[in-house]
Amino acid sequence: MFYTVELVLKSYMPRQLEPGMWFITKLNPGTRKEYTEIWALDKTPSQPLEEFIAIYGAPVEPYLIYDEQVIAEPHEIGWWDSGPDYEDLRDIELKDINFILEEYDGYVDIQIDEWDFAHEEELNPIIYAEKVTLCIPGTYDEDDDDEWEDDDDEYDEGKDPFFDHMDDDSWK
Repeated sequence: MFYTVELVLKSYMPRQLEPGMWFITKLNPGTRKEYTEIWALDKTPSQPLEEFIAIYGAPVEPYLIYDEQVIAEPHEIGWWDSGPDYEDLRDIELKDINFILEEYDGYVDIQIDEWDFAHEEELNPIIYAEKVTLCIPGTYDEDDDDEWEDDDDEYDEGKDPFFDHMDDDSWK
């Protein structure tokens, strides 16, 4: 089961700058086309830490939040599910984070333990290989699950369209 949570970027003060750290840039500020973009440091800058942060701001880390509770920390944010048409999960990329921020205002679906949520009303993410799985909000709506259940019922009742022609002699 997937559930919608908020992706929040929290800034922090590092001891030193390292490749891979994320920073926020506002593009087209004060216009209708204003948006936020996250970018990663590709190499250690030559300027001192204080000077770099004065220009670009402090680095940020992603957290997943639900009802003021941290659901996933930066080191756990990792798998991206591209939807039911794709079999494999992949590592989440910065372009996915930017897409979530731009198109969904920072909201993303996280895979959770359905039993815990139904019985204890706790939002516990499923962790696979030390990472949580995320996808675009609404990718796996409950209505989709109901459709699959209906399909299963039809199959159980012998209404499988593949075998409907078996009642007549046209298949011989």
